[in-house]
Amino acid sequence: MRTVGSICALLLLGVARVEANLLMKGIASEVIELNKDQYQLVGFPQSALNQTELELSFDCPNELDLEFTVQFAIRSSPCDKEFFNVRNAAVLRDLLQFYFDSANKIPQEFDYKQIVFYKSPEKVFNCKDSHGRIIFEPEKIGVPSEMKPETVVGVVPYANPTGEKVKRDTYSGLNGNSVDGGTSNSLSTWHPSVKLPIDAIYFAIVRLQMTSKSTTSGNVTVITKWRGPYGFLSAIDYPLFGFYGFMCFFYGILSIVWLILCIRHYKDILKIQYWIGGVIVLGMIEKAFFYSEYATMNNSGESVDGVIQLAELVSCLKRTMSRVLIIIVSVGYGVVKPRLGQTFSQVAGVGFVYFVFCAIEGLARVSKNHVEAAKQKQFAALPLVIVEMVIFYWIFTSLTGTMRQLKLRRNEAG
Repeated sequence: MRTVGSICALLLLGVARVEANLLMKGIASEVIELNKDQYQLVGFPQSALNQTELELSFDCPNELDLEFTVQFAIRSSPCDKEFFNVRNAAVLRDLLQFYFDSANKIPQEFDYKQIVFYKSPEKVFNCKDSHGRIIFEPEKIGVPSEMKPETVVGVVPYANPTGEKVKRDTYSGLNGNSVDGGTSNSLSTWHPSVKLPIDAIYFAIVRLQMTSKSTTSGNVTVITKWRGPYGFLSAIDYPLFGFYGFMCFFYGILSIVWLILCIRHYKDILKIQYWIGGVIVLGMIEKAFFYSEYATMNNSGESVDGVIQLAELVSCLKRTMSRVLIIIVSVGYGVVKPRLGQTFSQVAGVGFVYFVFCAIEGLARVSKNHVEAAKQKQFAALPLVIVEMVIFYWIFTSLTGTMRQLKLRRNEAG
């Protein structure tokens, strides 16, 4: 039973670190302020599967006499860094303009031969006629527009032709202060504007401008809904949906097997076997949290605040316990040592430090999009890496000492 416990603890250590990131929202929104003689560009990046449909809609007060034109373009890229890092560009507005206008050109930092591109016709809307909500219908009502492949003909730098820098506060930004934007709180009848033909990273750029007939300026909320063939999860996140479901089932089966083994050997089990069972249960709870969050996002396009953060804390507790258990086994508890003595306080101290740094790193990783605050996330991960190295060194040196004692006692397993 002791050997089984050691092997199980080592197995749990191997599978304990399954990282999650902030989910890409299937429904994103951005509030745009429209003024006369000025147009606004806003971009929405998304990783999408083949046959994903994009619905574009707008919300504005029904009592507002605001007439505006809308046109959008959407293009693909095989590289996620091209669109998800776009908010870091010094001349963001010029880059969005470049993507909006260029059907068969790419920035000079990238090298690929083909994209899919679509630009819609320009349409005119009025908030007074909207009843609070406007749907950008495709050219053929009820039939999403098809995107066409475009062969890349050259690379073009996206520098400001005037040489002047565009200040950040003169442009509403790529979905405001967040690359993911906000979340729409309502789902309506599905009216897709365009259907995506291939698996790729996509960038939708929406252009809005007031018309001369408008009597007043105002705010318009741009809402994008990306619904794939299996739900609202992005192409990057969807594979993890099935993975977390399988892992939740796996931990459930493992819990039952471990319980049966403990019952069969109840006369011989040590306290460490109970703690190993606790680690297995924590693993099942952790994967259940992740699975529920992914299921909610896939069904509604919205996430539940705090669920991924809670799952990360449970994951940190599980990983801490698994490492503590391996340290205890490696120092020979139950094999060459009947008690831990002073070693227990050392193990508890290392476990506490590991949990704190693990929680900091995990919460930093899932609290912002993966392209935001990259340096802060790397800095948060550094102390955890150092503690991991200390733990691994302790495990292997202790295991070597335990094996040496077993040889001296001639108790080494043949």
